[in-house]
Amino acid sequence: MWVFMIAQGVLFLAWSVEAFRILFQLAARGRARSGQLYPGPLTFVGAVREWIADPSRRLQKWRFVVLTLALLGMTACLAIWEPITGR
Repeated sequence: MWVFMIAQGVLFLAWSVEAFRILFQLAARGRARSGQLYPGPLTFVGAVREWIADPSRRLQKWRFVVLTLALLGMTACLAIWEPITGR
């Protein structure tokens, strides 16, 4: 059981690093787009659209999706396994 929890912690660490990397890239896009230090929510939405449509970020998007699905899957497995084993 503890091995799976450690694996989930490592997976969460990888996911959070990727999520913050994407978030900082989106913030930089928004600043470049608006010319302001703190762009508004509409600028952020536009930056997200640009990032999603950007073919050069394809690997990063797939990596984030795979990490998200793996994290959700591992959480679901641990939630199901815990009541069954009673540990």
